[in-house]
Amino acid sequence: MNNLQKWLGVVACIGVIVSCFMPWAYYPDLGKHFTGFDTQVLYKGNMIHYYGRPGFILSFLAGFCLLFHLVPKIWAKRANLIFGALCMAFAIKSYFTFTSAYAGNVPVKNFGIYVMSFGALVNILCIIFSKAPGKRSTGSNSDASNTYK
Repeated sequence: MNNLQKWLGVVACIGVIVSCFMPWAYYPDLGKHFTGFDTQVLYKGNMIHYYGRPGFILSFLAGFCLLFHLVPKIWAKRANLIFGALCMAFAIKSYFTFTSAYAGNVPVKNFGIYVMSFGALVNILCIIFSKAPGKRSTGSNSDASNTYK
């Protein structure tokens, strides 16, 4: 079961990275699809990034999670928990930023925002429920029973 969680976490990380290139929301007042990397709009004659570029941060965090899923060390599992939690938190923040209504305009949610959210959720669940590598207990420990004598 542990091997399945590792590979499911790897697929979820790849899904988060790929979703950053997909359209996340369509803004009808601007007539533009926003992705994780492309949020440019024309503002006072200049092209600005309206919501920043969350795709860079999500790809960075998901890339580290992908790497740590493949390393069979206890420190990698602990670091993966930190990066996975940050990735999930930033995915929630990005979901609400890109899909919330503003000035009476409601953006249309596209498939990419759902892939990003679901991938980050599956990633953190695989991290939380994965078993850390270590020594296996043999059932009876004779040294532990003699500790308090």
